[in-house]
Amino acid sequence: MKLKNFAFFPPLDEPKHHSKRDFIERMKVDFPQIDILAFNNETEVLEKIEIVEAGYGWIEPKAIQKAQKLKWLANPDSGGFVNESAKDGWFYQQLIEHPVLVTNPRGIYSDFIGQHVMAYILTLSNRLPDYIEAQRNRLWHPEARRHKALHLRESKVMIVGAGGIGQEVARLCKGFNAHVLGVDPKFKSLENFDQILYPSELKKSVGEIDILVATVMHTPETHNLFNIDIFKKMKQTSIFINIGRGKTTVLDDLIYAIETNLISGAGLDVYEEEPLPKNHKLWTTRGVIMTPHVALMDSDQEITNRRYQIIKMNIERYNRGEELHNLVNKNKWY
Repeated sequence: MKLKNFAFFPPLDEPKHHSKRDFIERMKVDFPQIDILAFNNETEVLEKIEIVEAGYGWIEPKAIQKAQKLKWLANPDSGGFVNESAKDGWFYQQLIEHPVLVTNPRGIYSDFIGQHVMAYILTLSNRLPDYIEAQRNRLWHPEARRHKALHLRESKVMIVGAGGIGQEVARLCKGFNAHVLGVDPKFKSLENFDQILYPSELKKSVGEIDILVATVMHTPETHNLFNIDIFKKMKQTSIFINIGRGKTTVLDDLIYAIETNLISGAGLDVYEEEPLPKNHKLWTTRGVIMTPHVALMDSDQEITNRRYQIIKMNIERYNRGEELHNLVNKNKWY
């Protein structure tokens, strides 16, 4: 059965990487036989959701109850937002119970974010923040580093979340001959990983590693996952990096861990609250590299095109009766 229509759900005007209006124009050219629907607000969605067969974006619970013809919903992001309850959000119970298939664009960010992670790893393992501080103070201080340098060929890197981004980070770390562990419930073995652990093994294994890289999405299971219980088990020379979602990490616990020398430092691109308040203690915590959620910097056009190509490919697969690319387990949110 071929698609009769494809809907774009509000908001239509979104920030970089989510060019819905551009996608609408491209889709009209690529699929002239499909009726392209563009909803400006939730009222328009409720008025016409009963006829929609497939769409791009989030649907509120009131609409999903009326979406009797909806067969496929494309999530614009690899993850889903979590509301204040930390129990649901993008994947609420009515959506999970609905027969609609959900896909996402996982895999489109890996090379850009992998490079960002390696910038953190190389900078922190060589203790460059300590030398930059000495430089700012005009100090010629060869022993400025507060901790022994980490040499990757002698280091164990643990990547929590062995999806596309995690696999790219593993590939890059292997280029430096690091020992790489993955933590993920979906895989038993993967290229460039020396071992894959189940999430329940995280706490008992984290004391062995030198660098902990978090790439996981924010779900009820990963909410506040990286907290003092994890940090206090890590080596004093170890490094924590979060490139996934901010609310997986308790920042107050991380600051305490660094200030009390439980770990040596951190590289962060995501935070519990964004923008991070100006009075937040993290700004002045030594050994921390902070970037303001910019791991995809200057990649707008490429990421936008990759995102559209997945939608295009899945429309073609749908029309041929094939399994969709990047299907999501709605119960697990990924």
